Amino acid sequence: MMPNAVPKTHPASREATPDDPLSLHAFEVPGDRDLMFRLLVEEYARLGWDAESILRLARDPNYQAFHGLLRYYGEPELRRRVETILARCGVMRVQAQEVAPPEQEEVEQLLQIRVV
Repeated sequence: MMPNAVPKTHPASREATPDDPLSLHAFEVPGDRDLMFRLLVEEYARLGWDAESILRLARDPNYQAFHGLLRYYGEPELRRRVETILARCGVMRVQAQEVAPPEQEEVEQLLQIRVV
């Protein structure tokens, strides 16, 4: 072990002390900005978010990843990019439908499952 090494402990098992603010700090890291943007938009599209919902998130300065991209590209360009990505990958939409349970004589038969 190195002489100045600190034993590893999981944050959940550490005691909270007054000098530990337990706050998150964001910072930029090097990487492909366009790839990061595309992946963020696709992730939210899979959650069912449309272009306006994603842009609303980008306007929130507390969401630093998207907000930083908004500042970098500007809103018209960001909107164009979001809409281009959504036109390619689509927005996931899920609809749940509750049906009455089948009668007892129907239970013994095979049921055809239909994907729409």
